[in-house]
Amino acid sequence: MIFMDMPLAPVEKILKKSNMRISEDAIKEFAIFLEEITADIAAEAASIAKSKGRKTVLIEDVLEAKRKIYL
Repeated sequence: MIFMDMPLAPVEKILKKSNMRISEDAIKEFAIFLEEITADIAAEAASIAKSKGRKTVLIEDVLEAKRKIYL
């Protein structure tokens, strides 16, 4: 069993903008995927901040992590 921290309502709202019907299982799977993406970027951003001698993650770290992982 997978536990999600992300509420489903905001995910459903985003998905419904596609003008398609979305099953409850699909919404849950998207929420899990979004949590995974967020965790990956957060971990990489923390690593980047640490490599620069900081404990605080800045937006530049998040943007760099996003580019490094997903672009």
